[in-house]
Amino acid sequence: MSLAVSVDEGHALEVLDMLIRGRSVRIVPTEPVSQPRPELIEVAGRRIAVTCLRVLVESGRRERVVLRRGRRVRGRIWDAARSEGFRLRFTEATYELWVQATQRLAEIARPTEVVEGEGSSRKARRQIRRIIKIAGTDTGDWLVYALAVRHLARMNMPREIREDLGRRLCLGSPLATLFALEDWSRQVDGEESSGKLELLLGGPQVVLLECLDEVLAEQWAEQIGRCMRWSPGEERAERLLAAARVLEQFIDAIDFRARLDLARPLCRALARLMTGEWADPPAVVSAGLVADSGLTLRSQQDALRRALARIVGLGERLAGLREAMTRHAFGDRRYEESQVYLELFDTVLRPHLARLDALARALTGRLG
Repeated sequence: MSLAVSVDEGHALEVLDMLIRGRSVRIVPTEPVSQPRPELIEVAGRRIAVTCLRVLVESGRRERVVLRRGRRVRGRIWDAARSEGFRLRFTEATYELWVQATQRLAEIARPTEVVEGEGSSRKARRQIRRIIKIAGTDTGDWLVYALAVRHLARMNMPREIREDLGRRLCLGSPLATLFALEDWSRQVDGEESSGKLELLLGGPQVVLLECLDEVLAEQWAEQIGRCMRWSPGEERAERLLAAARVLEQFIDAIDFRARLDLARPLCRALARLMTGEWADPPAVVSAGLVADSGLTLRSQQDALRRALARIVGLGERLAGLREAMTRHAFGDRRYEESQVYLELFDTVLRPHLARLDALARALTGRLG
């Protein structure tokens, strides 16, 4: 669809591309586009739908084995047996995110909107609440919010503002919570959070996780690496512990739902870290973690190492679940799940277990 747009309308579409496609754009003040004309709304809607579908299909186009009611099903995202009942549903929240971000980001994305020692100004937090709705969001909104979290790093704004935007996005999307690896799913300002991880596992919406496993694996490896280098250094342990809590909650949730096949992105993320951030000898990784942290007290350095060890220890947790799965015999309720998980674990993560254990020992001082 060809559409002539004004400068301000073009900027509105650039902001949309920044949020959902990660394209760099300079946030500048524009004339308010409080009621975009129908033609512009149609272009934006098509762009959102195409981008979201492309993200899902990139992985979902490959034939995969998934579980449905405890039975293995093989198919692609468009096969009914795999995606029955799944729909990407967008609510007003996605529309408001686009329009309000276009209007308000330039106003709040300034150093003057940060209060020293307090974070974002009251005005900035009020504007962020207007930009991001958290109640009543649906699957399409969840994906848009998650993509926005993923692309926040491209926005030229103070860290405090960026984090408050990310926090609010996570409260409106359980998928964004996973992307951010920040434990922000709770009730805020009297509003009911839509960011609870369980919402992803209770029905057809689980297709989101099945189709985003490669994106999640990449995101988690990047996020954990970023946490390891976080400045100021005293916040590193806090960031790593938050990531560990979210991933532990994720494991608890998929185990409770008998969907350990969904551990694929975590297995892949740990394997990716073992060939990336954690590729050096364990002692080198441990020393590097604290070397530029600015932490001088031994107790602080040890706490930082223990925080990373908690993430490294997820490999041992997954190995324990593997052993538990070997005890399910043919005909058991979780037998089909066990077969999928055993193959996944043995193929992706088992080759790295010895080095994961060595890194955990280096970080904790544990002997054998």
